[in-house]
Amino acid sequence: MPARPVQARRTVRRDRSDGRAALTQLAIKVLAMPETPDVSLRPRADDDLDILFEIAADMDTWEERNPEPPGPLTRDQFIARMARRAESEASGDSVSFVVDVDGAAVGGTSLFNFDMFARHAEAGINLAPSARGRGIGTAAIALLVEFGFARRNLRRIHLQAIASNAAAIRAYEKAGFLVEGRQRQHAWVRGAYEDIVLMGILRPERVGHDSPDSRSTTAPAQRGRPR
Repeated sequence: MPARPVQARRTVRRDRSDGRAALTQLAIKVLAMPETPDVSLRPRADDDLDILFEIAADMDTWEERNPEPPGPLTRDQFIARMARRAESEASGDSVSFVVDVDGAAVGGTSLFNFDMFARHAEAGINLAPSARGRGIGTAAIALLVEFGFARRNLRRIHLQAIASNAAAIRAYEKAGFLVEGRQRQHAWVRGAYEDIVLMGILRPERVGHDSPDSRSTTAPAQRGRPR
């Protein structure tokens, strides 16, 4: 990943015996400040299936992505799941994208459980391990939120996260989501019960869009999963 230009810092100590400045030390401090890659959302392609299957079959992060009990996922089961998802998308019940970074698929994100009367939907996201902790999730969720509000005319988007998944919760907050509630000991995660944190965002609250509407203040407290 490209880094921003190196910055050098000089430390100067003055020789007070003759009043002249003498350069006695030169310290170079390299500030490697990674930049967020170019993140976009696009339709799935056949070439994306390998990485999407790898993410879906990852047992180490199963509970963060899935409300169903963990278990081995075969390639055939995954293909069948993708076929069911395509049927759901065709009927308008969900919409899914591949998260693309610099031309390569690194995950998927979706809106599902649409309520077109109240105009809300649930959001989810899955990323490959190499794409986590780099601002990619925040950027992808922000793009998904903008699509939901501007293109699907939603009023509200919500999601859920396991309480111990602090990185995901921070990413959602950076994308404009507020913590709205907590379901105590709602999920069984790798040998212990965990709370589920409920988060949501209203259309006037999306990042980068000023509005006369005020931000909700009702917060006391996904599993980020495409379906």
